[in-house]
Amino acid sequence: MVQFSRAKALQYRSLMNQASDSLADTELAHTPMLAEAWKPGVEHKEDKRLQYGEKLYKTRQKHTSQADWPPDIATSLYTEVPVEGQGDTPDNPIPYSGNMKLEKDKFYSQNDVTYICTRDTGIPVYDNLADLVGLYVEVWVG
Repeated sequence: MVQFSRAKALQYRSLMNQASDSLADTELAHTPMLAEAWKPGVEHKEDKRLQYGEKLYKTRQKHTSQADWPPDIATSLYTEVPVEGQGDTPDNPIPYSGNMKLEKDKFYSQNDVTYICTRDTGIPVYDNLADLVGLYVEVWVG
């Protein structure tokens, strides 16, 4: 096993951050560990991409992260970035997390139900998809 000094590890982390900046959101979502890891007490600009757990999130606004507002809970501050290709077919829907923009013609799933988006929301929505039927989505029946 190769071991690095802290200085060398920080140098590699910086290079990973630079490399990840060249990837599109949906590409980086395949390898979220390349993005900077989310941690509390850090000032973030709008549209900053961060790894939290095994997912990629993007900041919705400038803020300083707080321990009690991680990306999977603070839906007003972060939105989950789907993996490239996810949502293109009903067999590979985007898991809806309640803080996402919905895109027309993409497939989403929630509570074992698949939905097709009928129009863009333009902003993240928080309602259950079942409550958005007729407004932004329809249940996919194949």
